Amino acid sequence: MKAVLVDPYLETIKNVEVEDWRDIQKHLQCSIFGSGGYDEGGDAIYVNDEGLFEEDAFWYCPDVYPYPYAGRVLFLGINPANGESQDAWLDDVDVRDMDYKFMTREEVSVMGDLG
Repeated sequence: MKAVLVDPYLETIKNVEVEDWRDIQKHLQCSIFGSGGYDEGGDAIYVNDEGLFEEDAFWYCPDVYPYPYAGRVLFLGINPANGESQDAWLDDVDVRDMDYKFMTREEVSVMGDLG
């Protein structure tokens, strides 16, 4: 399945392939992941569930979520009829066209709530 990986460490946004949950862990480089919401097309947004404790690089995209995401972010489609994963609605070009910023923990702490 096609997914989009945002990597604030490399400051890249690229299309990746996901077969199952192990690939989500591999792309996010974590052992525990969770949903960080959904985009307007219904894609699930996966993040490191312990990211606020472990990560030093952030991705801020107010079009998607009002606060910065800690660490890597993965967009993967969800079939609303059965909850199964499917190709992401967005691709890397769509995400790059959004208003976003890569940030450090220090920059995020100046914003307030997450410091």
